[in-house]
Amino acid sequence: MGSTSPVPGSTESITAVAGEHLPWDPAAPSCTEESVWRAALALRPHRSTLSWRSVLVVAPHPDDETLGIGATIAALNRRGASVRVLFLTDGEASHPNSPRLKQRRAGEAALALGALGLPTGRAERLRWPDGRLSDDIDGLTASVAARVVGCDTVLSTWPGDGHPDHRAAGIAARDAAARLGVGAWWYPIWAWHHERSDGHLLGSAERVPVAAIDLAAKKRALGAYRSQLTDLLGSPIVP
Repeated sequence: MGSTSPVPGSTESITAVAGEHLPWDPAAPSCTEESVWRAALALRPHRSTLSWRSVLVVAPHPDDETLGIGATIAALNRRGASVRVLFLTDGEASHPNSPRLKQRRAGEAALALGALGLPTGRAERLRWPDGRLSDDIDGLTASVAARVVGCDTVLSTWPGDGHPDHRAAGIAARDAAARLGVGAWWYPIWAWHHERSDGHLLGSAERVPVAAIDLAAKKRALGAYRSQLTDLLGSPIVP
């Protein structure tokens, strides 16, 4: 992961979609040391993204795309691939007592995607209720599948990430991609904080090498999410 995410370095991590992954176990050990993650990731194979020409990034909330796979988005865009981002919710539940949060996070997302190099119009907001994506997995899958048409790759959050929306998004993206015969990968976010390096996360994980210029773009993009990184609206969400 980049220096603006839990595991710094010159790679981001994706996990192959292969069968059912176990949900987060809250009793599992937490806070695996960064050095342990680095050593474990160094042993994982590289995944080339050269064949990815039309990519749909499915993000449960604004900022998930940047935290999880931001440098890869920047690299794909810089190479000329078509990248679109699908925000499933507006992220309004991060600070429940802030009535203008939806608009703020939408504005932050636009700035972040701009920092990653994406042209205006490459993002879509579905506005599903934050925290309730699992209420209608079939409907969510159908909504995602309608946007997968024409893509060759789908990226979404790992179902074992420890957040119900991340699990629902990952399952919906997997099923939508399978329905259309499209390749799918998962990216972790919160799992870096609660997973073990010998646990489920790295079982089928691969590394995506990213250049310094793309890590720098990711850092700039993350800075756009002030509502999540600072005490602007209360306690910051991202540590």
